Amino acid sequence: MTESALLEIYRYVPPPLLEHFDPETIDDFDVLLDYLAKARFIQQLEQDIVARAISEVFSPD
Repeated sequence: MTESALLEIYRYVPPPLLEHFDPETIDDFDVLLDYLAKARFIQQLEQDIVARAISEVFSPD
């Protein structure tokens, strides 16, 4: 689970938010979950943006 969480974190969380993120020094599981929640939130935002763009392209105006 930790590896897949790290993949999501590094894929979706922007680098400026990862400045203080070091998976080697995480001693609290809540920190990992916090970053994973950020990644999932950003992933959802990206999905909503793409869905809205597709909807606008195919909307009958």
